[in-house]
Amino acid sequence: MVAGTRSIQTLTPELQPKVHWDFSAVASLTRNLADCYLFFYFLCVDSVPAVEKDARIILLNLHDEASRRKLFGELGEENEEDAKTVAARAAVHGDLVSKFGANAYLSSLPEKRQKELIRGEKTPFVQDDVIERIGMDRKHFRFLYRFFRNHTHTGPVAFYRMSTHGRGHGFENPRDVFNMSLALDFACDMMRRASGDILNLFPNAETRGTCIEGAAARVRPTSSGRKRRATKS
Repeated sequence: MVAGTRSIQTLTPELQPKVHWDFSAVASLTRNLADCYLFFYFLCVDSVPAVEKDARIILLNLHDEASRRKLFGELGEENEEDAKTVAARAAVHGDLVSKFGANAYLSSLPEKRQKELIRGEKTPFVQDDVIERIGMDRKHFRFLYRFFRNHTHTGPVAFYRMSTHGRGHGFENPRDVFNMSLALDFACDMMRRASGDILNLFPNAETRGTCIEGAAARVRPTSSGRKRRATKS
């Protein structure tokens, strides 16, 4: 999230002549930032019982397994795999399905929902549910998310009326200035929320700074048990 926000900041032009304007690029990164925050909240922040936390990790792994299978299947690699690789993939999937069935939260879901989640083809959470749990305005979020998505996937909203609005040519124009401000405000809201969440999880994070002090580095043991040398800052 921090890296994505820095990229948004880098692509945001200064209000001065002869700078490059590309709102669609900023919109794409802002939408990605929103996706990152929803996943972060779903997996790390949301206060739910331990059995449901375990369930969410199982769902994440099922989604990952299905995504990779579909991705490499586009290259035809699944048909070229040897028997050992096929067996290993089946074992991974079987293990996840077993964990799914053993989880009390997942096994209590309606059968239709269970089958859908086991396939792992969709994001392991319903976006509106997470938005509601976060406490965000759902209509506001959905409008901006869909608006940014049109620029991410180059939908007609992104390129219709370009000449009328004077946008799409890389130069400053009133419409892109307004849209950029929407994106920046939306991104700032995500990061304010994420920063607060991090401080709730790690109360001393704000006072530690961005690097480990030399004294702390000298006494921190490595995996071998030896002390690390202090590094120059």
